Amino acid sequence: MTSVLRSRVLLPLALVGVLGCGEDEPTPPATLTVDIPVVARVGTQPFACGSVYTNVGTTKTTYEPMDFRVYVHDVRLVTSGGQEVPVALTDDGVWQREGVVLLDFANKDGLCANGTAGMNLSIKGTVPSDTYAGLRFRLGVPETLNHGNVSTAPAPLGDQSLFWHWRSGYLFTRIEGRTAGLPEHVMHLGSTDCAALPSGDPNGTAGCAYNNRPDVSLDGFKVGTNQVVLDLGALFAGSNLDVNASGPNTAVGCMSSQGDVDCAPIFERMGLAFGAQAANPAAQSFIRAE
Repeated sequence: MTSVLRSRVLLPLALVGVLGCGEDEPTPPATLTVDIPVVARVGTQPFACGSVYTNVGTTKTTYEPMDFRVYVHDVRLVTSGGQEVPVALTDDGVWQREGVVLLDFANKDGLCANGTAGMNLSIKGTVPSDTYAGLRFRLGVPETLNHGNVSTAPAPLGDQSLFWHWRSGYLFTRIEGRTAGLPEHVMHLGSTDCAALPSGDPNGTAGCAYNNRPDVSLDGFKVGTNQVVLDLGALFAGSNLDVNASGPNTAVGCMSSQGDVDCAPIFERMGLAFGAQAANPAAQSFIRAE
């Protein structure tokens, strides 16, 4: 009799357990794969080597691209609650490695002889699943990787056309073009005024006075909906691209030197300090979300 009673009790309980398992909602994935699109423009026009753009800068000059490549790192998404979450970038052996991404908008069309056949127009990685409402990242190569041996560095850090020398390190941006007034205008962002290490230490630096790694904050950025836009029209809006304002025997354009007056309006639009002009991230207008 006792066994009969036990079976009558246990059977309904087992059925409840089975039914309960069937009603469980599927567990969401622990990680979210992200593929953030990044596009380049000149004003309202898509950037492309071989194109000619008008009304660029203060003189409304023409601009013919010759190069456009940018390093970024320290990529973070921001939760709806305001918490920064690092994106674990996917090492692909070509465009991404060790938390660094090379964004490449220049192929070999037109005047872009220094460009590469391939281009990279996205940032790929993973984050913990959450609701995200912002994107942040820094331009450039992190200090820990900036002063190594470019000749032995793996991609995307092995391109010697994106390297100054061991003390200053990499060109964080290589943006070049021809205007109506200049056969070549350059915008090379990188660390400057870097001190050498003591004698006998072949590589590295004792620190740079101007690190020049702007931190870009795109509030409201939604993964899967928005894209990042790098706009040369906005970057050069306050610049006269038809003259070398710093005078003869100086870089034609901006090479990040604090003595190069051509850098002042460009640095302002990157949110960077220049001379007496304090850093102002809120003035950053080169990069936006759409």
